[in-house]
Amino acid sequence: MALALVFPQQGASDPAPGFSLPVLDGNELISLSELEGKTVYIDFWASWCGPCRQSLPLYEVMNSALPQSEFQLVAINLDESRDDALQFLKKHPVSYTVAFDPEGMSASAWNIRAMPSSFLVNPRGEIVKEWIGFQPSHIEEIEDEIRSLIE
Repeated sequence: MALALVFPQQGASDPAPGFSLPVLDGNELISLSELEGKTVYIDFWASWCGPCRQSLPLYEVMNSALPQSEFQLVAINLDESRDDALQFLKKHPVSYTVAFDPEGMSASAWNIRAMPSSFLVNPRGEIVKEWIGFQPSHIEEIEDEIRSLIE
């Protein structure tokens, strides 16, 4: 059974740890600081993660329904091998940004405890919600949370 827990932040929101990572299929970098002012959904995943096979395609549908001027989805891959991640994405293609962190430095900074783990970051750069694991039934809740921040 897949673990799927949701942790709303109580009181003041925690600042999101920064990152600057290479984009998986290119030479450019993506950093959280360049996304300031947008609502950002950050998903940590790996090719060996069973629930990721479900989540990435559903995130693709969700991402296409949201205004890109106000929202950014960033999936951070934690595979040691770039080829493993690229092969996974051939089977489960996505149009949103996929960053690559084979050393797992961002996972340490974000205190990742299970795969996949996702975070919703408000336009001020604060974590407002965390999801550990993935259940397809959470997509509607995730999209509703995102829309509440961009409206």
